[in-house]
Amino acid sequence: MNGDFVAGCIEKEINKDIQTQPCGFDLTIKEIYEFGGAGSIGFSNKNLPECIKIFDSNSDNVTDKILLKRGAYKIVFNEIVKIPKNCIGLVFPRSTLLRMGCEIHTAVWDPGYIGRGEALLNVFNAHGIYIEKNTRICQMILLEADNPLKAYNGDYQYSNM
Repeated sequence: MNGDFVAGCIEKEINKDIQTQPCGFDLTIKEIYEFGGAGSIGFSNKNLPECIKIFDSNSDNVTDKILLKRGAYKIVFNEIVKIPKNCIGLVFPRSTLLRMGCEIHTAVWDPGYIGRGEALLNVFNAHGIYIEKNTRICQMILLEADNPLKAYNGDYQYSNM
């Protein structure tokens, strides 16, 4: 799918003209969290760890940028994504982020998912990285399935909305 198609599946974008790429759409950082404890996961159960918000792009009380030291962070995106029922979404870090010693991880975004997604940001750079408000951090692409797929109906439907 091309970037214009992906852009049509996005709400609450910062600047659609800049965020729309040839093959996808750049997602931006809304919030950054530190992990405040351990989580647990089993075959059919989970207990998510406490997360402490350290940065909010939409808050007037936050500086324009933050220094993230080496470590793992949970991020929440500004954009509300609506994955079509015949597609899956994949998210990759922007190449600039990789060149700074950082990476983004997400799971597969299932058909029919609607929400403001989350990702894991790993900072490997020993000197850290400065992140500004509303930074374009990663790119979402959509892959079309040959047949209609079962729509997502899990715990994270409508997350962070």
